[in-house]
This record gives sequence, structure tokens and C-alpha cells, in this order.
Amino acid sequence: MAKIFFGIYKAIQNRKTLSVFGFLLLLFSLIFVATKIEFEEDITKLIPINKGNENASKVFKSMKFADKIIVNIALEENGSVNDLTHFADVFIDSLNASSSQYIENIQGKIDDDATVNTLDFVYNNLPLFLDTEDYEHIKNKLSKDSIDAITKNNYKTLVSPSGIVLKKTIVKDPLGLSFLGLKKLQSLTLGDDLNLSNGYLLTKDKKHILLFISPKLKSSETAQNAQLSKHLYALASTLNSNFKNKVSVDYFGGALVAVENAKQIKHDIQFTVSITLTILLVILILFYRKLLLPIILFVPTIFGGLLAITVLFVLREKISAISLGIGSVLLGVTLDYALHILTHIRDNNNIKTLYNDITKPVLMSSVTTSLAFFCLLFLDSQALQDLGLFAGVSALGSSVFALVLIPHLYKKSASKSYSNTFIDAFASINFHKKKAVFIGIALVLLISIFTYKQVGFNKDLSKLNFEPPKLMQAQSNLERITNVASKSVYVAAHGNTLQEALQVNDLVFNVLNQLKSSGEIIDFSSVGALVQSESHQQEKILQWQQFWSENEKDTVKTNLIKSGKILGFKPETHQQFYNLINKEFQYIKPASYSVLKVLNIEDFISESDNFYTVSSLVKLDEANIEAFSTQFKNTEGVVIIDRKGINEQFLGNLKSDFNRLVWYSLLVVIVILFISFRSASLTLITALPIALTWFATVGLMGLLGIKFNIFNIIISSFIFGLGIDYGIFVTNGLLHEYRTGERVLNTHKTSIVLSVITTILGVGVLIFAKHPALYTISVVSIIGILSAMVMAFTIQPLLFKLLIGSKTSRPKTVFELLHSTMSFTYYGLGTVLLSIVATIFIKIRPSKKDAYLLRFHKIVSKFLTSVLKSNPFVPKTIINDVDETFEKPAVIIANHTSFLDTLTIEMVSPKIIFLVNDWVYNSPVYARAMKLAGYFPVSDGIENGLEQLQEKVAQGYSIMVFPEGSRSFTNKINRFHKGAFYLAEQFNLDVLPILIHGNSEVNSKGDFIIRKGKITLKVLDRVKANDVSFGETTRARTKLISKHFKAEFLKFRKENEDATYFHHLVLCDFRYKGDALYNWVKTDLQQYKNQYYKILKRLHDSKQVCHISTKNGQLDFLMALNNPALKIESFIEDLSVRKILKNSYLTNTHYKLNYNDGFEGFEEKINTADVLIIESKIVANQLKTTENIKTLVLLKESCILTQKFVSEHQFAVQHEETYLAILTKK
Repeated sequence: MAKIFFGIYKAIQNRKTLSVFGFLLLLFSLIFVATKIEFEEDITKLIPINKGNENASKVFKSMKFADKIIVNIALEENGSVNDLTHFADVFIDSLNASSSQYIENIQGKIDDDATVNTLDFVYNNLPLFLDTEDYEHIKNKLSKDSIDAITKNNYKTLVSPSGIVLKKTIVKDPLGLSFLGLKKLQSLTLGDDLNLSNGYLLTKDKKHILLFISPKLKSSETAQNAQLSKHLYALASTLNSNFKNKVSVDYFGGALVAVENAKQIKHDIQFTVSITLTILLVILILFYRKLLLPIILFVPTIFGGLLAITVLFVLREKISAISLGIGSVLLGVTLDYALHILTHIRDNNNIKTLYNDITKPVLMSSVTTSLAFFCLLFLDSQALQDLGLFAGVSALGSSVFALVLIPHLYKKSASKSYSNTFIDAFASINFHKKKAVFIGIALVLLISIFTYKQVGFNKDLSKLNFEPPKLMQAQSNLERITNVASKSVYVAAHGNTLQEALQVNDLVFNVLNQLKSSGEIIDFSSVGALVQSESHQQEKILQWQQFWSENEKDTVKTNLIKSGKILGFKPETHQQFYNLINKEFQYIKPASYSVLKVLNIEDFISESDNFYTVSSLVKLDEANIEAFSTQFKNTEGVVIIDRKGINEQFLGNLKSDFNRLVWYSLLVVIVILFISFRSASLTLITALPIALTWFATVGLMGLLGIKFNIFNIIISSFIFGLGIDYGIFVTNGLLHEYRTGERVLNTHKTSIVLSVITTILGVGVLIFAKHPALYTISVVSIIGILSAMVMAFTIQPLLFKLLIGSKTSRPKTVFELLHSTMSFTYYGLGTVLLSIVATIFIKIRPSKKDAYLLRFHKIVSKFLTSVLKSNPFVPKTIINDVDETFEKPAVIIANHTSFLDTLTIEMVSPKIIFLVNDWVYNSPVYARAMKLAGYFPVSDGIENGLEQLQEKVAQGYSIMVFPEGSRSFTNKINRFHKGAFYLAEQFNLDVLPILIHGNSEVNSKGDFIIRKGKITLKVLDRVKANDVSFGETTRARTKLISKHFKAEFLKFRKENEDATYFHHLVLCDFRYKGDALYNWVKTDLQQYKNQYYKILKRLHDSKQVCHISTKNGQLDFLMALNNPALKIESFIEDLSVRKILKNSYLTNTHYKLNYNDGFEGFEEKINTADVLIIESKIVANQLKTTENIKTLVLLKESCILTQKFVSEHQFAVQHEETYLAILTKK
């Protein structure tokens, strides 16, 4: 990919005018598409919708109660009821004049015409307003005595002053049946706390008038409702001043709360962003020394954002403005890509090197971040799906645009020198070497173990609202007079047709009546008594018809005429009533109720996309809400809506979805990291700090008592994205340093520090915001971002050094690390346990100490053998062709390259006493076992231990000595010391040589890891105590036995080391030097293994080799591993490869391997070498002399030069085959 982007860079440089025109055309095209997209400003789009809550969501969106604004007109100490009603009149008139475009209607005032219309409507549809109890009451009125009494009362009313008003009602309804129906209208109010007086809804004490404003727009439409809010408060200020100390007004409602929250959010963001932007621009301009830097920085992000909107335009008809708003915050992660590129250009102006260094990490970071955002598509929330698409496409687009544009827009001036800033100084601190930092991290993680479970999910959105004092005071006032503002539950009956919804509501109404009667609810407001399903209306009409039999009609008519005749009423006076009881009543549609001006049916019945809802408002004690909800649990078509319950239902789903999202995102990130790095170790190094960041963030939130909510949990995906970025860039910086030794990690860390600064200034500064939602977003962001930086700067380098190593330590796989840890833990615990058990037995029965010690030796031998065999991937073989039984004591000698050598020797016999170094003898882990087993510390002097050792020899034990004195770092056998041979002479013991092969590769000195390989042990013939062929003095025997041992070991190596024996170690050194280089070396080793093997066999006795190559150093590594004593001078033509080889393990540790930078200096070294290997025919032609070379090896393409060296340099061909020619000096 680096080549592709570098090619694009050169193409743009060569066609600047055309490129500028193309980019401008693309920009304007994206802007044009972006302007065509439609936005939805609906916060409910954040709510996840699935089959389980689809109906509840539809009901929730259709509810209109919560959008109402309650107007509380209160009587002051100097006012009267007339003042109160006058104030209300002025208020309604003024509001209608100034804000009619924002208001659907104002409820609370009922004029005389509305009252008459209501009476007429009830009268003309009377059967629908009567229930069984009403018919019992009517029946009691139909007796002759009752009718006589009613007629007399009607007469008195008619002759009184009020008779003028009531005459019409008495004439058409002499029995007052319509008043029974009117009582059903009380079910539309919340009980007796509110009464109708002088055309207004007043409280019982006549000190408050309540009006209800229905805005034309929903509460979520804060931009339009802000104008309504402005008019309302301006009107309140004017009227409160005009009616000072007489009447005052305040408001409460969801629309006003939403407006105040929007205003507060806007104020907080404007205030903090203005400060942030100023500081940020100053920092960036000073750091990069570029005045236009802000424009350069944001160009890729703008392109990425516009591209994302274009993609959304193609995929969606409308997109959520909420998701775009949140997404704009998340776009902060895309600034990282520009920051990383800018910082690398600042430190290195070579464009080709820039693309080689930055392309892979930028693209890896954007792909993993994008896929993590795309996981939001698995959620059921449309807004969050839009957010996932927007943020994911933005991240991908921004990274590509940054790679294409930034190198053209920002160039480091060659004449300018940049001094280190405080950011550079901070980034250069090696935090992974600071103990105090790790102590702090350990404490945080330890605390997090106990606190992370305390982090809950705040499902109560009301607690995330900003609470303006004036609205909170208005709410408090309402609670004191009506309790309307709290403890309210909505019961919604729904269906796909209006009749379905009304049928369900009939059931709901009956249940609510029963619950009110039993005292389980305080009161309720419902249209159930008025608006009924068609089937229920037919039942009511049938009940009316059955009640009014022909006989009953005649009797009532006769009694009314008789009683009226006495008082002077004409027989036809009540003809309208007689017509009423004979009327054929019909079903009425809900739309017919619109003539009732005393109520707004649309507040209770709503329709959207053929989904109908009939709602009831219930007032009850908060403690009874859960029990109330169970009443409708199994009722089909009923949804209970209360603020707490609906939040728990919807946001509980959101929490579950985000839990799944975390796992999806983590899985995607791990897969992408593994595909990109092609290494489980690098994946772990990058992913583990991300996981620890999340754990520490949640733990600190638990410690500080901060909960997740619908807002900050979305921001957590932003933190997750930045954590991924930081991890990838630190890993790539560490890899670059590991490969070449160039100190580039600080550049990566500098860009990360800049990212942290920009993020904290951009989002973290909102900690000063008053809005609770913004505050929690800020706190979570600060904790998360700082945790991500700390983990990336500390844990990641530590893990890298542990698993990948450095130029002085080899890489190791996760499996090798885990298995080695388990093996050594098993070894340590077993040794301690055996020591304790043996000590106890010896103290209990000291008389059997010798027997116990022999048994202890046998157990230890079996135990150490089991430790060695705990790794099934390392075969162990014992070759004992001499049939050694170890029954006869001897001084056993062996080569010593590994910690495993002791365990290997223990496989052959349990009756062995080891001479050990002090660090082994005094080890806190196995010192006790060593002392019990009779091991002897050599630091005390062998002479001082002769008596103790003689005693052990007398008991049949052999003495094990590693004559080299200490472990060697390679398979080379160091000089033998004479201690072993001195003991053999003093005790007249045979010397028993044992060859150990493979341990130097399986577990070399200084390496904790047990690597794959093969351990082979060979027992040689004893050197008898009286065998003078190995010398007669201790010194002579030391020298000759050493020579014999080394010769046998060399033969043993040749028997066990085939052509591929060292390949895994060579590949281990190339494993993280770049995939292309690793794969090339792997293929080359396999292809030329036989040629390389023949070269290695020729070099066992050589002292110095010079090597000329165009390749990648694999042969040098093989030669070094095969013969660590061999001095290797090599010249690699490719400078980039030479850098890598110079920074490799074999070059920087215990091997005599050197890479030369210049050929002239290298040619001088050829004169001192005895072997010259040539792999480059071009460089070979530059050779001036080869007179001191004894052996010349021509390899691969250089084989064509064989005849030239034979004819011109006096060499003779000793061996020749395809790709290999070995020549010797004549």
C-alpha cells in the first residue's frame, strides 16, 4: 500500500493543476449531495426497536400528554377571583395573537356555547353514556311518587330566576337523565381536585387556574419550540408586571424542558469550544510552525465527513440529526490520522520514507476503527446505525484523504530547524521504565477489580436533563396543588385499526374503574366512558332498548302528563323526551366527538401509519407502579408507559445491545489486527492494552460513582477507537525500532500526545459544562483517553519487550511464554514442596536420614525428569551405547549451556551430587532442596569440601561437575577448569563424560523461554582413573580430556544437526523484521538448504569469514549459529537490509558477526580472512585481491564466475554443483 500511495503522490506532483481541479470538483460534488439530504431531529431514533418493543415504541412516539405545556395562573395576596379570570383571558388572547403559528390549541377555558353543545351531545346519544348503575338510578325515578316529586321540583325551578336558563333542559329532559351521562365527563379530569368555574378549570381553593397548551411540534423539535418558549416567558414577564401582587403565571412541560436543555447544551458547547479552539490552535500552530495548520488538519476530516454523508444519502431517505451530531464529536478520532502524518513529516521530510513508515499503521487504524463503528449496524436503533455508518465511512475516508493530501499541504522547510517542545519532551519519557507509573497502574487495576461491577446503567433520562430553576419551581408548584407533574402512568391501548384499539380500551377502562374503587389507584383520566368501540356501543344501545319496554314508556308518559296537568303543564310539554325514549339510536364514530369543545379527543386517540392508540392517564402512588403494571401484563394490546419503566424497557435493551457491541467490536479488532500483523503476539500486544484501558476506565467510573448512560456509552466507542489508534501506532513504532534501531517511537508518541491534547480540549473541557449529559460525556472521555495513553505508553512497550524482544533478546510466542511459565512454576512449587516434606520426615526420624535422603534423591530425579518432559514439543533422547549403569561412583562432566542441563543429567541417575554456583545454592526457591540433596557450593572451595564429598562418594553417589564453571551463551564449549579432574584424582574416581546437545537452542543462558527443539544426551566411555593416555597430572588430564570431549561433541553435533537444524532460530530473528523479508528468507532457506549445509560443514575449523552478498543475511546467521567462535565480516549491498541486520539479535549478542557499511573498508578485512563467500557477481568484479584467501565459496548467481577465479586468481575447484562452487587456493 505504501507504494500505491507514493505513486499517487508522484502523480499529483506531476499534474498539479489537474489534481487541484479534480479535488475541487470532488469537494463541490460532495457538498452538493450533502445539501440534498434530509434530517430527522427525533431523539427517539436512539431507542433500539425490535420485535419485543416495537409496539411500545410506536405508542411512546404517539403519546401527546408529555408534549403539553401546563400553565399555572396563581392568585397572589392582593388579587381576587375576577383578577384571576381576567388574567387568564388576557393571557389566552395575547398568546393567540403572538404565537398561533406554534400552538395547536389551548385547553382550560369552556364557554357557554360549549356547555350547551356538550349537554345536547350527551342528550342525543344518551344510551352511550349510561351504565348499569345509572339504569338502577333511573328505575327509582320512574315510580309515580318519584315522578310527582320531580315534576314539583321542576315547576319550582321554572318559576325561579334560573328557570329562564334551565327551561329548555327541563322540557326535553324532565327526569334529568342527561346529567347522569354528564358525570362521565369527570373521567376526563383527574378527580375532584379541579373544578369548572366561570368557564375556567380552577383548583378547589379557587387560587389557581390551569391551562394546557398543545404545541404544534413535538418536544424533540427544540428549534421551533424555542420561539414558543421565548414568547411565553416574554408574555409572563409582561403580565406578571401588570398584575403585580395580584396574579402571577409560570409554566411547566416537556417541550420547555427540552428547549432549556438545548439552550444549556448550546451555551456550554459554545463557551467551552471557544476557549478550546483558541488554546488548541495556538498549541498546534506553535508545534508545527505553520499558520495554516488548522485548515490542513481539518481538510481530510471534512472530506471524510462529506463522503460519509454522501454514502448515507445513497442508503437512506432520511438520516438522524442526532446521529450526525454525535458523529461529529466522534470525528475527533479522524484527526489522529492527520496528526500522525504531520508529526512524521515534521521529524522526517523524506516522502518515500514517510509513506513506508505511516501508510500501514494509518490504514490499519482506520480499518479497525471503522469496523468497530460498523458494529453499530447490529443494533436495532436507526440513529445508532446511522452513527455507525457515518463514523465508519468518515474514518476510512479521512485516513485515505489524509495520506493523499497532507504530504502536499504540509512540507517541512529544509532551512528551518525545530527545537523540541514540551510535547516532544513529554513523549520522550520512557514511562515503561518508571516504577512509580506501574505502581499506579497496578493500584488502579486492583481497585478496578472491586469497583467495575459497581458501574450501572442510568436508565432514567430525567436525571440527565438540565434542571432550570424556574421550571423546577413551576413543577414544585404544580405538585403542591394537583400532583399532575409526578406519579403519572399512561395506559395505552393499541391496534392496527381504530376499532381494535377501542375494544382493548373498553377492557382497560373497566379495569381502571375497579382499581379506583379498590383504592389501588388515586384517579384516572380516560375517554373510555365516552368513546367506545362499535360493539360496546351496540351493547349499550341494546341495554337502553331492553330497559325501555313499551309498557315502561307508556307508564312514564302517563305519569308525567298526570303530574304535570295538576301544575298546569300541557300534555305535549315533554314531547321531546317521549321522542328520546322511542328513538332508534345508532353507533357514532369517534370523529363525531369533535363537537365537544370541552375536551380534545386527539389528546387521547392518535393514529400513525395505520397504528391506532387510545391512551389513559392514571395517577397513583409511586410505590404501587410495579403492582399496577402487573394488572395488564398479560393483556394483549396494552402498553404501560411510565418514565422509569419505559426507560428501563428501551434503554435496558440499549445496554444489552452495547454489551454485545463491545464483544463484536473486540472480535473485529482482534481479527483485523491478526490479519494485519499475522502474529498472535503482536495482536495480543496491541489488543491487551485496549482491554485494560476499558477495564481501568470502567473501574475508575465505579470508584467515582459515575454511571453509563445513553450519551456517554456512545462516546465510549470513541474512546475505544482512539485506544485502537494508540495501540496500533505504538506497536508500529516499536516494530520500526526493533527492525532498524531508528528511534521513531517518540514520533508516534508525540502524535498520540497531540491527539490526547486535542481530544481533552475538544471533549474533556466539557467537564465545566452545567448540563449533566455533557458532564458525564466529558468525565468518561477524560478517564478513557488518559487511560488509553497510559496503557499504550507503559503496558505496550513492556509486552513488546516480553514477547518480541529487542536486539539483545529473541522473540517468543504466547504459547512458549505460557508453557515456560507453567513449567518453571511447576518446578519451583514442586521443589519447595519436596523440601518441606523431606525436612519433616528427617526431623521425625533422624536415625533414617541417609535412607530418606536416598529416597529424596530418587523422588527429585523423577520430579525433575517430569519437569523436563512437561513440554511434549521438545523430544528427549538418552544415548547410552556404553551401557553405563552409574552404579560405580564417578566424576561426571558435561557441557553447560542451559538451566535445563541439571534437569537433563537427572534423567540418567538419581545418585548424583552436583557442584553448583552460589546463586543456585542460595536461591530462595530451591536452596533448601539443594542443601538436603547434598549439593555443594563451589565458592566454598573444593578443598574445603573434600571430606563432605568423600562421604557422599562412599555412599555410592557420583559427583557432577560442569567443568566450564558457568553456562556459555552459545553451543561453543568454553575452557575447562581443573576442579572436576582434581576431585577425580583425590577420590581416585573415573571421569564420566556426558554430551548434552540441544539445550543451547532450547533454553539458552539468559532466556526464560523453553523453545522448540530436541534434547539429546549421550553417555561416553569412562576415562579410567588409572588411564594415563589422558595424562598423569591434573593439568594434563584437564587439557586432554577437554580436547577429547570437544572432539566428541563436534561429532555428536554433526550426527544431530541436519541441513535445517538452525533454520527456526534464523527465522525467529527475522520473524518481526517485515513480512516480505521473513517470507523471502523462509523460502531461501528451504530452497538452498543443502548448499548452505555444505558450507557450514566446511567452516567448523575456520577462524574468519568474509561474505559479500546482495541478499538478506540468512547465511551469516547460519554461520554464526553453527560456529559461534567464527569471526564473520559481511557486506550487504542493500542499505535498508543492512540496517535491519545490524539491529538483530545475533549481531548484538554473543556472536562475532559484523556488517560493514563501505566496501572499501570491508575489502581490507578480506586480506585477513581465510574464507571468502561471494553471492554478488557485480561486487565480485570489484575485488582487487584474494591472495590471502584459502577457500573461496561462490553461491547462486556468482557461480558463473568460477572460471574467472580459477584462471585469474589461481583457485582450484574442489566441489561444484548447481548454485554452489567451492574453490581452494592452489
